[in-house]
Amino acid sequence: MDITATDKPEGIVAIEADALAGRQLRYYDFAMAAFAVILICSNLIGAGKPAQLVVPIFGAVTFGAGILFFPLSYVLGDVLTEVYGFARARRVVWVGFAASVFAAAMSFVVVSLPPSPDWTGQPALAEVFGQVPRIFFASIAAFWAGEMANAFVLARMKVWTQGR
Repeated sequence: MDITATDKPEGIVAIEADALAGRQLRYYDFAMAAFAVILICSNLIGAGKPAQLVVPIFGAVTFGAGILFFPLSYVLGDVLTEVYGFARARRVVWVGFAASVFAAAMSFVVVSLPPSPDWTGQPALAEVFGQVPRIFFASIAAFWAGEMANAFVLARMKVWTQGR
């Protein structure tokens, strides 16, 4: 396949859209799903649990368990930008954003529903999942800005280094 490129005045190389039409996106859907799941799980599961590990030099270190997995979303975003380009990586960011909003809305609805009269777990459920919408919206704002900037910088670095 011959991909034709045109030089832009800023030194940015544009690839004609019709040249990419037959290009196969072999793992794109899988990577998009993995990205959304990592984002949701790091916020939903990890944000609610403080963890503590003993590090030999530093002693006991306490942290939110979500930080163990959240960096994977940036690594996956970088790989997507490198392999599929900025536009497709940006689409994955938007899908992760939408999935996070949907998960926050679902947790809000579940916590808000009146419990069965014989179920005693509502206070615990509200304690754990009642914070999810607030955590998600704060996380989404930070994630969106950071991931978009990360994808943009990586795409520009690829152009500046001429794909190396």
